[in-house]
Amino acid sequence: MKRVWKIMSAVLAASMLAACGSTSSSTASSTASESESTTATAESTTTATEDAITLRLGHTQPTDHQANLTAERFAELVNEYSNGSVTIEIYPNSTFGTAAEMNAAVQSGDLDLYLNASAQFASQYEPITVVDAWYVFENTDHLMKFYSEDCEVYQQLNEGLKEACGIDTLAAIYYGARHMTTETPLNTIADLKGLKMRVASDPMPTAFFEAMGATPTPVAYNETYLALQQGVADGQENPAASILSMKFYEVQKYLNLTAHQYQMLTFYMSVASEANLSDSQMEAIRRAASEAAEEHNAVAFDQEQEQIDALGEYLEIVEPDVEGFKDACAAIYPEYESTWGEGVADAIKALAE
Repeated sequence: MKRVWKIMSAVLAASMLAACGSTSSSTASSTASESESTTATAESTTTATEDAITLRLGHTQPTDHQANLTAERFAELVNEYSNGSVTIEIYPNSTFGTAAEMNAAVQSGDLDLYLNASAQFASQYEPITVVDAWYVFENTDHLMKFYSEDCEVYQQLNEGLKEACGIDTLAAIYYGARHMTTETPLNTIADLKGLKMRVASDPMPTAFFEAMGATPTPVAYNETYLALQQGVADGQENPAASILSMKFYEVQKYLNLTAHQYQMLTFYMSVASEANLSDSQMEAIRRAASEAAEEHNAVAFDQEQEQIDALGEYLEIVEPDVEGFKDACAAIYPEYESTWGEGVADAIKALAE
């Protein structure tokens, strides 16, 4: 696996001059077929005589989270476009297993589809971690320029992930800007010093929290509420939608609008599972993923502000001076240059210009 991601890093570095197109897209998809919904090919559906199959989709979000609602919409569209030959069973809220267990399952084919952040595959394909570098994206416009089928770097990362992990990128949906909730306000980076901040089993947030003077505290996502309640962690970071749906506001006092990471969730499909489907069934799945993502992203940005406003009823909202946060994070970028590929992070940041 190490050899695979090192090779892909070199490929990415060599292609920086032609990294991305300037056209942004509301849907991030992995193949050209997803963008051809206006053609006769994309309009086709499977035949009624095709063998029926049931696929399982797992994710970590609760049932009322917008990501789960989009997963349900995806399942509905798959059933429609396949003429009923493909049924998607959804396992929300980690009911299929933990994030780590679903990560392994989708790679082996024991789980057919997985909706989560790309960071879940960091240990198998390290170059993908560049998309989760804190403050690599300035805003949502910048984010969507990258998550576009016109962005060569994004597409090359998807190909590397497929080769390393045996998973296919179908489409990406906006998860949100990640903000920090705490028991004490974060007006400047100095206020983070010594705070126990919950992290997932992912080295990237750990490194950035350490760079900012906090104490990273590993806790599973579905155990975060209890950890905050019992003082195992002083704070956590997540998008507004997750803070609401997981009710973290019940055990925290401040919402600090750090916007340190703009994040997408991606529909991944096991390559092993794809081998069990006909071409027309796969076409139906890709079309459904693309359309469900487009619908999601069309409303997600407005919903995010509504969610922040809703959190304001429970938490005191703080707008920190984030320059110190940005400087601390940028200072450790060089440590990841060999992992991401030389110039990759700079090329992504340049899209904001």
